[in-house]
Amino acid sequence: MSNEPTDGTAQQSFDRIGTDAADSVRGDARRMNQLAEQFRAQYRRDLDDWMQLRARLDRRGGSLRPVGSDMLRAQYEQRGRELASLQGRLKRIDVVARQLEALWSYLESADASLEEPLMSADDSPDATNLRVVQAQEGERQRMAEDIHDGPAQVLTNALFQVEYLDRVLESDTRAAQAELSFLRDILRGGLDQVRGFITDLRPPAADVRLADAIPERAQQFQARHGIAVDIDIDGIDERLNPPARASVLRIVQESLQNVRKHAAASEVAITMDGDTMVIADNGRGFDLLRLASRSTSNFGLQFMRERAELMGGQLQIESRQGEGTRILVRLPALGQKHTKEETDGSRD
Repeated sequence: MSNEPTDGTAQQSFDRIGTDAADSVRGDARRMNQLAEQFRAQYRRDLDDWMQLRARLDRRGGSLRPVGSDMLRAQYEQRGRELASLQGRLKRIDVVARQLEALWSYLESADASLEEPLMSADDSPDATNLRVVQAQEGERQRMAEDIHDGPAQVLTNALFQVEYLDRVLESDTRAAQAELSFLRDILRGGLDQVRGFITDLRPPAADVRLADAIPERAQQFQARHGIAVDIDIDGIDERLNPPARASVLRIVQESLQNVRKHAAASEVAITMDGDTMVIADNGRGFDLLRLASRSTSNFGLQFMRERAELMGGQLQIESRQGEGTRILVRLPALGQKHTKEETDGSRD
């Protein structure tokens, strides 16, 4: 007698293996979802604590205090960096949980024509809301650092000058005149910085045209910092609706600020390459792998990436040390639905 199983027994064996596989993936999906919810709840608690720290700093006028001598501000900035890292981990956990659910559904289905599940990014409402909040908080953090390094430092220097003038005004008129001239230059520079911040913070008009707005910002940037900006963005406005145009303008502004602060560049080019806007500088560049391995996040780069994703596009960074940097912003497809993030963010 043959020891080979009958066709019915073989089919039962295959069915049992298939069921075990589906049950295993389903159990993994459930456990991953539970872990994601625990992680999200802790993240929200930490985010609330961080925002309370910011409120305490605002009440104390914390943006005018030196970072090194203010423990509360140091704690706030450290928690901000940690939260940026945690948000990335939460996003990855959510993506894995969703992919496990998709795999379980795929295993359970008897439809032979069903396509393989795609490993997509997290577009759930919860994840989108978290990204919006984090983008807004990152923008506030960046602006707080800029104000501390700019106008706050100007005011500190001006105060020192006034104290010195008070000592020499009667005894050394010539020295006092020289210090007054220096003080005037300091305050003019500070006023120019504040005007720049006001321009950057002002919400773009609903009918903003990038063909007009980007050259205007570039001209102001070139006059203020002496860095040449070449622009060729023909046709960009026809590809985007107003909220997406506002997001692109913010990305350009942040890119130029990064060039000013980090690149040591003499030229920037903003051009279109098909459906991609390219912002390239001839600066010193940086090591992308080294940046990605850091435990802290660069709020400026995170801000740009979030803006691109929330309008339905993508952002890619190309850079090598000594060879400049290229920011590639892939614009959303024509007719693609955009989020309301820009409208919500402008009210904040």
